[in-house]
Order: sequence, then C-alpha cells, then structure tokens
Amino acid sequence: MSVRNHLLWILPAAALSIGATPDPTPITWLEAPTYADAAAVYPARARAEHVGGAVELTCTTTLKGHLSACAELAESPMGYGFLGAAHKLVGRFRADAPHDTEVRVIIAFAPDMAGPAPGLAANPAWTAVPSASEFQASFPKTENGVNHVRVVLDCGVAAGGGLQGCAVASETPPGQGYGQGALALAPKFRVGLMTPGGVPTVGARVQVPIRYELTPDAPHS
Repeated sequence: MSVRNHLLWILPAAALSIGATPDPTPITWLEAPTYADAAAVYPARARAEHVGGAVELTCTTTLKGHLSACAELAESPMGYGFLGAAHKLVGRFRADAPHDTEVRVIIAFAPDMAGPAPGLAANPAWTAVPSASEFQASFPKTENGVNHVRVVLDCGVAAGGGLQGCAVASETPPGQGYGQGALALAPKFRVGLMTPGGVPTVGARVQVPIRYELTPDAPHS
C-alpha cells in the first residue's frame, strides 16, 4: 500500500476567556513571564479556594519593547487579587513592537498553578511546526493497513518556546508505530511564550495532537 494523502492536525487556539474581540494584530512576545512566575504571585485567597481568573490590561510599549502605563480593562472574577498579581508580572514582558504601540495584554491564572506539578497550557499558539517532508519522514517504515491514527504528545515547554521531555500520551489505535514517529517530530514544534488565553507556556506542559490520515492508492488496472 502506498500513501497518497496525509495530514498534520493541530488544535486551533482557544478564544480569549475575557474581554473584547482579540487584537487583529497579535503581539509577538520576545520575553514573557514563565508558568512559575505566575504561580509565584497567585493570590492567596484564590489559591486556597482553587479559583482561577484572568486580567486584561492595555499598555504602551517603550523603546525596548517593555510595557508601561498599563491600565485595567477587565478582571474576572473580581475581589480575589488577580489584578494586583497581574501588575506584578507586567515588568517581565517585552514585545516585538514599535515604540509607543498600544497593546492589549491578557494574563490568566489557572487553578493548576496552585499545584505542585506544572500544569497544562491548553491551546498554545504554534509558532513553528514540522515541514511536509519532515512529517512524511515520521511515517512508520512498515505498512500496517491502518488508515486513521491519532497521536497526542505531552511535552514540557523550554525557554524560548521549544518542546522538551516529550512522551506519547496516547496513540489510537495503539501499537502502530506512529507514536515513535511523532516523537521524532517534537523538536520541530515551537509555541508562543503566552497562549492566546493568557497562560504562560514556559515551564508548563502542552499537548500536541497529530492525526495521520492515510489514503491508499487505487490499484492499477
């Protein structure tokens, strides 16, 4: 059986959880808080009650891309100290944007941050993915007759957004060899330093869903 079609499938980024429509020109963050940074300033009451929240700020960029003159646009829920926690993280951002650009910043605090282990940064923004030829090379060398396979990798996020410590979280159907092929692709992926929903990715975990769609060539007459 020869393979005619294949597909690399990445889940789309989630919509923002608070605030208005996302900025039509999203900011690329050159520097951003890490997952541990956000966990360190997690409000005590919210941590004790296992409550998550998010803050939306509007800020202006400096000559070097840092943020200044930040003002609150939204805080949800109010009364737990998320706004104060967000302001403690503002100094860790640096944007790839011209001087005096107004940017909207969302900082989300997930309840998992209060736990002892790194939590999941769901639906990250993928800034690099494998090429078509690299994806093709990840196919198992043996033909097993399976046409639809879904693999999910679970990875940590290193400084800069690269993936590290990846493992196969699931392979459906199992035992087809696609999990190992997907692991070989892991170094080719990179995520943004913040998810579109405002969760820091560096130091968190992300999941990489890959779906293989295989169509056998029709037999020659």
